[in-house]
Amino acid sequence: MAVDLSKPMELHRQGRHGEALPLYRAALEQAPQDPDILYLTGLCQLEMGEMEAGAQQMRALVAIQPRNAAAHHALGKALIELGKNDAARSHLQNALDINPNSSDSRIELADLALATGDAKRAGELYREGIKIDPSQPALWNNLGTVCRQLGQLKEAEEAWVKTIGLAPDLVEAYCNIATLKVRLGRFSEGISYLQDGLERRPDDPDLNFYLGELHFFAGEFEGASDALKRALASRTGFRDAEIRLAQASQYLCDWDTMDAFVTAIRQEIDNAIAGGECSISPFFGVTLDTTEAERTAVAAAETRKREAQLAPLSSEVNFSFERPAKSRIHIGYLSGDWRDHAASHLACGLFRHHDRTSFEVSVLSYGPDDSSEYLQRIRNGAENFVDLSEMNDLEAAHKIYESGVDILLDVQGFMGNARPEIWMLKPAPIQISYLTYLGSLGAQELNYIIADPTMIDFVNREAFTESVITMPACYQVNDDEARIGKKPTRREEGLSDDAVVFCAIHGGHKITRDIYACWMRILKAVPDSILWLAASGPLRDNLTAAAISAGIDAQSRLVFARRLPDKADHLARLALADLFLDTPIYGAHSSAVDCLWVGTPVLTAPGPVFSSRGAATLLKNLGVKELIATDYNDYEQKAIHLGKTAEERTRLRNLIAHNQKTAPLFDTALWVQNIERAYQEIWARHQRGEAPSDLSLG
Repeated sequence: MAVDLSKPMELHRQGRHGEALPLYRAALEQAPQDPDILYLTGLCQLEMGEMEAGAQQMRALVAIQPRNAAAHHALGKALIELGKNDAARSHLQNALDINPNSSDSRIELADLALATGDAKRAGELYREGIKIDPSQPALWNNLGTVCRQLGQLKEAEEAWVKTIGLAPDLVEAYCNIATLKVRLGRFSEGISYLQDGLERRPDDPDLNFYLGELHFFAGEFEGASDALKRALASRTGFRDAEIRLAQASQYLCDWDTMDAFVTAIRQEIDNAIAGGECSISPFFGVTLDTTEAERTAVAAAETRKREAQLAPLSSEVNFSFERPAKSRIHIGYLSGDWRDHAASHLACGLFRHHDRTSFEVSVLSYGPDDSSEYLQRIRNGAENFVDLSEMNDLEAAHKIYESGVDILLDVQGFMGNARPEIWMLKPAPIQISYLTYLGSLGAQELNYIIADPTMIDFVNREAFTESVITMPACYQVNDDEARIGKKPTRREEGLSDDAVVFCAIHGGHKITRDIYACWMRILKAVPDSILWLAASGPLRDNLTAAAISAGIDAQSRLVFARRLPDKADHLARLALADLFLDTPIYGAHSSAVDCLWVGTPVLTAPGPVFSSRGAATLLKNLGVKELIATDYNDYEQKAIHLGKTAEERTRLRNLIAHNQKTAPLFDTALWVQNIERAYQEIWARHQRGEAPSDLSLG
């Protein structure tokens, strides 16, 4: 006699699992091998989270009905939850073999392949499913994820666009496209997609978060702030949004908003120190008032995250560095910023100075061709210029490996449009972090970092995971052929002819509340002085309001520099300043050397961390140590003294002009000779089978 299941099934349908299950069990006692009762009992248990009990019912069912696709599917899902992936894979494959048109089983099997590092198999399964039923948005969305992991970015975008066409309310697809557009640097396209999604779901926290991300990376910090605030209004405690809003507020000198997230920032740093996940980006980490060890922990958390994402590609790499002996060491310089960018402004002159009898020199670029004079000088100076921009990470790594690069310098770290995944695939036997990222990357794939005795000393050395190459002079390469435009008049730049001009042309992220208050005190103490800043929009408004609150007549004492498209013209106008004021925590590096190149004195007070010591090493290696203050009290007093003493400012200008000709700071050829000594020594160590270790060039 058939068992009546109408009541437990109705309770089950209503979601009243706790009431349905006893009735299913009673029915099972009456008919212990009834397939329908076994399935429904097991399904109810699985939906209640009783995975082992539910799996047992499904095992009993497939023993009775080996070709029951639904039972195999349910059992496979349960076994995934129980961590039994091999058995789960077997049952899901059975379900798919029995019912080849089952999208659900194919998606579960593909998701399992993806989760266990077999992205290629996952992609095959998603594509098979799409051939059978191309109307399934989940298949297209997950295919996009696989393509993204495999570096197939064009295919990923196509899959996600198709997903949105099929499921215009699927938030995940919009967010996926947003992350891809950040990766590609195509911010306006990503913003357009997200705005389409927000028309349908204006309060969605994820859509607003990713809109904030795109505005942030596009340098539109006000737009980022607005979107992130909407995300937080919809989801309290949204940590990623809190941290990014804090960073956007930092760029806007919105110190009150940033201060509201001090606790969240501290918690994320503690997570990183404990070896966990961290929402703070490495670059944000080095702009915060943190220790060198804390910065390394934040960078290491980012490295771990990217290594995990890279796992599907890493499994395909098996680079061997047993190569025939050759007469020259092959050096590769990798970056996405070989263009009109600060890194190129500094480094564009170094390549032509390399000794071609001992070194082969390749510049490896995954950035855009901007046709700038800097890119042209780099192309002309390098022996090989290799464009990686159209290659995915795996292809780029293979290209570097196949080119026979012996020593690879990463000149970007986690900055901007960086692609650290390339060096994480370890395409060269020796890899070095250099120049752009101001700190340790906490990555085992990087063997060395280039520094000097000022940048890394005994106090902070232990925080660096890389072995340290200590240059005998300044670690930072500088261009001794930088073009300077025609010097404008002060009036053309909005500056008074009679005023003492304190220059503080910095990004807002460098200007802390404390240093700005210090600058206001300097203005008060030097009545005929003005502060020359670079700001517009909300950043300008915030700096103006802070000056007024400090009792400064902002209209007459603050001047905001216009944006100039030509670096040479910017260099020329810097000569109008009387004194450049450095910032704490994240100080000037390329900006400071720009001032010194045109003869403008730079005042600094180095802190204990790498990012705060750039101007100090520049000044030491130019022989102008008197501009290095012991702390910010001393800095303030020195600024006031120099502001009131024209003769001393003139003396310093003359000293800088004299020392430019003889000091090592602007001797690009000497810098190259020194780094070549390092390359030769670390390569010799490698050939002897020695592990990387600190190297001082003395």
